[in-house]
Amino acid sequence: MQDVREEARRPKTVKYALTWRSNDGTTCSAEARGLDISSSGAGVECIRDIPVDAVVQIKASDASVIGECFVAHCTRRGMRFHIGLEFSDKSKGQAEKPVARKTEQEADYYDILQISPKAELETVHRVFRMMAGRFHPDNPETGDPEEFLRLKKAYDVLSDPGRRAEYDGMRDVRETEPMPIFELRDFVTGVEAESNRRLGVLSLLYNQRRIDPEKPAVSLLELEQRMGFPREYLSFTMWYLRAKQFVIAADNADYALTAAGVDHVESNAAQSEILAKLLNPGSAHVPHTSKPAHSRPESSNATVRYLPEASAPS
Repeated sequence: MQDVREEARRPKTVKYALTWRSNDGTTCSAEARGLDISSSGAGVECIRDIPVDAVVQIKASDASVIGECFVAHCTRRGMRFHIGLEFSDKSKGQAEKPVARKTEQEADYYDILQISPKAELETVHRVFRMMAGRFHPDNPETGDPEEFLRLKKAYDVLSDPGRRAEYDGMRDVRETEPMPIFELRDFVTGVEAESNRRLGVLSLLYNQRRIDPEKPAVSLLELEQRMGFPREYLSFTMWYLRAKQFVIAADNADYALTAAGVDHVESNAAQSEILAKLLNPGSAHVPHTSKPAHSRPESSNATVRYLPEASAPS
């Protein structure tokens, strides 16, 4: 079973009742608000700090999720904690295994076409024609069917004013949420995690400068939101990047990539798998080999029952 962090998730705002044992054996309980869900786990928001790898009994208010899970990560967000829960893969007898509708984790359509979100319709048409000619399957030199389909999918949405407006609304919501890749262990623990967080900041600033050169700066708050880390986690990261002159900070604390930062990103993109994933989120060409954030402890024969929501009538 995949780790919840590595699987596409969809929003789910149901309330959950959580029960677990603290390190001293005391039974604890709390109510949590659902954030998202997949067939292998769920993201919740809670006022309590639950230890990583703790075994948690979970029950949704609509009975859609009932059973046992593990805490994959717990990150403070202001006065609350965002917690990643991974469902148990131990089944009991003929009990129903977790089932969920899977959704494709898509890259940003503007990033696919390498254009600004403010780009005019004529720019969308012009850039697509140029890139489609390069990646069309009939091109014997640079043809790439998978990349062409990604381009076509992005173009179909961005070239239609109605669909683009709807997509922009969903994108605005998504832009305030952490990117799933930053929840991998590669970014959380150890010296390597600090190095990867630097690459994470550089990739966000690189993509921002590339697609919107007139507005290349990103605020520290936005970096926190997109990476899912509190400011304390990023203070050393930002000091290092400024000291290396890879980024510059404006008076309003917005950060932008320098030419030296661009050179660093581009010179390391081919050698670093993590950086390749960061620069091409959702790309079909980037291999996915990152290890799960935490190995799961042995559990009892409990199971989580996840009932898929009813499909809309056709």
